[in-house]
Amino acid sequence: MVARHSVLIFVVALAAARADDGSSPPRLKPRPVSYGTAGAATPRWPERIALHDPGSQDALWAQKSFDHRNWKTMSLPAHWEKAGLPDYDGIVWFRRTVEIGEAMARGEATLELGAIDDMDVTWVNGKRVGGHEQPGAHFAPRNYRLPAGTLTPGKNTIAVRVFDHGSTGGLAQTHGKLQLTGDGKTIPLTGPWHYREGATLAKLLIPGPANSTSIAPRTKPFTGKFALRPHDVVALAGGTSMVQQFGSGHLEAMLTHAASDPVYFRDFAWQADTVYRQQRPRNSGTHLDLLRRMGASVIIANFGQMEALDGATQLPQFLAAYGKLLDEFEKCTPRIVLVSPHRHEKTGNPLLPDLSRRNGDVVAYSEGIRQLARRRGHLYVDLHKLDPSGLTSDSSHLNPEGQRAWARSVMSQLIGREVPGRDGVLEPLRQQIQHKNMLWRQHWRPANWSFLYGNRQHVPSSRDHRPGKPRWFPEEVNAIIPLIEQAEAEIWKVKEGVK
Repeated sequence: MVARHSVLIFVVALAAARADDGSSPPRLKPRPVSYGTAGAATPRWPERIALHDPGSQDALWAQKSFDHRNWKTMSLPAHWEKAGLPDYDGIVWFRRTVEIGEAMARGEATLELGAIDDMDVTWVNGKRVGGHEQPGAHFAPRNYRLPAGTLTPGKNTIAVRVFDHGSTGGLAQTHGKLQLTGDGKTIPLTGPWHYREGATLAKLLIPGPANSTSIAPRTKPFTGKFALRPHDVVALAGGTSMVQQFGSGHLEAMLTHAASDPVYFRDFAWQADTVYRQQRPRNSGTHLDLLRRMGASVIIANFGQMEALDGATQLPQFLAAYGKLLDEFEKCTPRIVLVSPHRHEKTGNPLLPDLSRRNGDVVAYSEGIRQLARRRGHLYVDLHKLDPSGLTSDSSHLNPEGQRAWARSVMSQLIGREVPGRDGVLEPLRQQIQHKNMLWRQHWRPANWSFLYGNRQHVPSSRDHRPGKPRWFPEEVNAIIPLIEQAEAEIWKVKEGVK
């Protein structure tokens, strides 16, 4: 991934403690802005599983009375790719019946399942006893405490729903043991388990109906005029230009200053994003996942700067791809603003190509975006007339002065009048916004992603050295959430002082 910082960010503040079974961290306020258990950029897997997995409907396949005798069997521990399910990603349910004596049933016991790749929820006799439902724990040994009364004399049923979202999956016992202990006795759980496939990963990735943070069903498109409502969440989409604009805070400061009630800004832009491809690390989720979790009610999108370098002959392909991207955006909100690309500056550096020769293509793409916005009922902001002289660092990317000019031009067109020259007055507000935006980036785009939710979760710098404890890295990332809340409260304090 492209990281904003080259070093790992450590946060001083501590998050509220999470239970070992993966309970949720604190949520950002106000309510329109929300986060998933594993951070802002991961899908809400529990919701998707509840929607698409047949065994999870009323926890049907976890019930003690459920008859699993017709299921296939698999000898555990094992990765299922090597034990009968090659190349399978998704949910697999495992069930096993064990005989328990009266002495073990009367007291507490411990169910040890070793490490599970990637996530699990585990039931004993139909009662949930633990689980890890978000990425980041596939090297964590599962040691679930069974209070007295969980087990009964005679036959007891253990049900484990395992979800693997890439690479190998299953109860592989790479860390920990596979056994049930209590009353000084140990019952090995290695050997045959009954299993059945549930929802595949492809099915889980199908978008479901809008959740509580989705705005689309109760929001109408802009009707020719831009306006922000109280507690709107404005999401910025695009490539490098939008990444830099979010970091600069100019547009956000102008829109915040103009708002009469609190509004909130998030970006999900990424360097090198185009309408054709928006590459993300493993477990990032789709655009729709992130937009719904942040509760986006307005999207400001800026594409076409780099795509126009393909030439005007590729404009139909560009518009088709942009339309598909807007299809996803519109599932969250119809209130969308499309910002055209800006022209390239003629550079005096002989070592750089003269991209100003492609400004005719920029004009063509801008007109195509204007027509696309009109057809789909979105607002359009025209920047191809912005004079780039002295505003870029390399002919294309805007320098700090260019970021300010870009924001002023966008703002003027959104509100329908020229923005007064009050940048100095807005500077304290912009600086506070920059601080908040840095925290947001550290939360949803932390450095060393593979240590957080990728394939390096087992290394000492990622996991807790204490057996059975939650990994510290997700805790540190979620500890940023209250810092963002504090920064946003401070923004509105500063805003009230700016006249």
